[in-house]
Amino acid sequence: MTRTIEPSCSRCGTCCRRGGPALHLEDRGLVAEGVIQTRDLFTIRRGETARDPVQGGLVRATGDIIKVKGCGGSWTCRFFIDGEAGACSVYDHRPLECRALDCRDPGRLEALYAQQRLSRADLLSEVDGLWEVIRDHDRRCDCERARELLADPRPAAGRDLAEMQRFDQELRQLMVARGGLEVEMLDFLLGRAMSVVIRLFRREDASAASSAGRQQRSHQPEER
Repeated sequence: MTRTIEPSCSRCGTCCRRGGPALHLEDRGLVAEGVIQTRDLFTIRRGETARDPVQGGLVRATGDIIKVKGCGGSWTCRFFIDGEAGACSVYDHRPLECRALDCRDPGRLEALYAQQRLSRADLLSEVDGLWEVIRDHDRRCDCERARELLADPRPAAGRDLAEMQRFDQELRQLMVARGGLEVEMLDFLLGRAMSVVIRLFRREDASAASSAGRQQRSHQPEER
């Protein structure tokens, strides 16, 4: 397996507690060889909001961002072994971003962060049947379309949004009950549940509206 970047690391665990890495094409072998299982991953799909540590804020994903899940309800990377001086259960085969990250020189990670990201197509496009299901799900549960429906006050938009959530939920149940897939794999295969995605979109809208209201009030002249 190629090892292109190996900065020194004190293994303090700070970066691990801030979230798992996103995977890149160079990490494909880690998944293919089972070092990292698909149950350990989740996909941020096109149109979802993701935190960009390089730009320092929230951005809208333009394609798949496959990340390692957190653990215990926190952002902490699930491969981090707490209490053992920053130990990592896959340290010898850790992903590219982990090998590139050096707290003293963030430029190494910044240079590759948005480059050659691994996608579900890279891993699954040759899996007959499954890949077609995933593509159909992406089409029928398109995140950009969900944003448009949320902004549309017409009753028909609300019905379309409810249908999107219903389809997503039923497909997940079907893939487990009849397809024999593990529930933990679905966050990678289909991305986060549409109920979760839509809740996050609503929260973003409420936050933006609140921020706009504060800004508007701050520009109003004081009454005398």
